[in-house]
Amino acid sequence: MRMPIDLRRNADAKLQVSRIAAELFWRDGVAATRGEDIAAEAGIATRTLWRYFRSKESCVEPVLAQLGQRFSTVLRAWPLEISLADYLHAASVPGPAEYSPDDIAAMRIVVLGFDEPALRSAWLMVCDAAEREAAAVFGPRLGLPADADAVRQVTAAISGAIRAQSDAISRDYVVSGIVPRSEDVLEALVAAIVEASNGRIGPAV
Repeated sequence: MRMPIDLRRNADAKLQVSRIAAELFWRDGVAATRGEDIAAEAGIATRTLWRYFRSKESCVEPVLAQLGQRFSTVLRAWPLEISLADYLHAASVPGPAEYSPDDIAAMRIVVLGFDEPALRSAWLMVCDAAEREAAAVFGPRLGLPADADAVRQVTAAISGAIRAQSDAISRDYVVSGIVPRSEDVLEALVAAIVEASNGRIGPAV
């Protein structure tokens, strides 16, 4: 039996509930998993669950957010005077990609979302939040404010390309057990960003 999760006092509590929801959705299926099941497994009242999550499917959003959090952190530290390819190459560790339990849980949810619109919606909500954060990184590289129309357009195109890449990596891993090499993932990521931005994002400034 798990220890009850205190959503009021534990800063990591929503992520803990999210992990439980992702586990139940993967194990039992989305239709068979109720909000009451997630709450019971987390050791909290169902009304408490609904106080912090708008639906059972939205419970997985904190886990999904972990999927891109590390890259977002790296992206924010990208110096203007270095190209993205050189920056990521210097920060990368060659060899097979290493996935944490949260990475695997998130990729499973992404794959389930191909057939479950509500889970897909949760993934898109997370991607939308990441897109808004990315505008603050891309704006200075375009010499424009983060809220400029041109920045929003470029950021939307890049975010769509990265989301498509994440979908493909998740499908390959979850369905086929394919673990890509880190350097191949980064090379594809750089290519996607440069292509989606028509070459405006990627070079040094």
